[in-house]
Amino acid sequence: MQIGICAGMLLNSDFTGIEHYINNLAEQLLKNKKHDIRLIMSSDIFLKHFPESSLFKHDTPFRKLSRFFSSFRNYSKGLSGFDVVHVPTVRAPFFFRPHGVKVVMTVHDLIPNLFPQWQPLKRRVYFKHVLKYRFRYVDRFIAVSKSTKDDLVRLFNIDKDKIGVVYEGVSERFKPPKNNNRGDYILGVSTLEPKKNFRKLIEAYILLKEKHSITEKLVITGKKGWFFKELIDIPTKYRDNIIFKGYVSNAKLVEMYQKAKIFVYPSMYEGFGLPVIEAMACGCPVITSNVSSLPEVAGSAAYYVNPYRVEDIERGLNFLLNDKSLRNEFSQKGLRQSRKFSWQTCADETIKVFEAVCS
Repeated sequence: MQIGICAGMLLNSDFTGIEHYINNLAEQLLKNKKHDIRLIMSSDIFLKHFPESSLFKHDTPFRKLSRFFSSFRNYSKGLSGFDVVHVPTVRAPFFFRPHGVKVVMTVHDLIPNLFPQWQPLKRRVYFKHVLKYRFRYVDRFIAVSKSTKDDLVRLFNIDKDKIGVVYEGVSERFKPPKNNNRGDYILGVSTLEPKKNFRKLIEAYILLKEKHSITEKLVITGKKGWFFKELIDIPTKYRDNIIFKGYVSNAKLVEMYQKAKIFVYPSMYEGFGLPVIEAMACGCPVITSNVSSLPEVAGSAAYYVNPYRVEDIERGLNFLLNDKSLRNEFSQKGLRQSRKFSWQTCADETIKVFEAVCS
């Protein structure tokens, strides 16, 4: 098969969850020798990860229009010549497709439809008014969890037989430290945006510190998202104890996972929840939410809390901080759970979807 992967989002230099998905999946797909696979992206994108020019099929956006509107003009040509085009995000670069080309789309989550109050206006409008039209041109969907598949069926009335579940993977760079000497901090990792629930995590941490005078600091890393300013208004008394690191490199992120005493991910909703598996792969005990895809992904290897209750998050933190044997137990369970997810498996399952849609 001739397979095209729409990789335009890799223009961003600071990868978040979806960019990591596209980058890692593309890296594995391009190792496939059975099919001819190309990345579809604009000619001004420089990617050190994929230096071989033969891997690309370039589109040329019309410079006087935004990339969004130039998709009307250019992507018909950009998509031609393929048997299958994979759109690895709902930000599909087309409203149409050439005759004979099958389209496979990965859906990560439908949070703007479920919780519009957590989203900026542009995303709310896109998911509510535009996405249903783009879905009409999709032959097969990939959902990153059963939870996301259920949302697709319920919110958009997509035939469940058109949706395959393919879990994300975890890079081999995420691994436990050579020694098990953990640091003295609690770690939170994600883009700073409302649904990640950092506000309640901070409140839980302050409550824990006031009740038990803990010495561990709370370290939060991630790029600034929408409405992030509401997260960084920390009471003066605790500003030395709550540290925002901003966006960090992959190497630094691995080190932070490896040294953290506990990783906390109290997200209100996730399509998959990649940081949970990354932390587990580094042997870090995990506290996460009991909602959406998180129990599906983390299995029995995480301590679960109600993300809507500050007191529940505080109790979970206190419980694990004071029980070393329980931390060790979750560390070992997490390592075993993380081995169920790999980008090679993700790529193999994705190829099966491509083959099925063309059969």
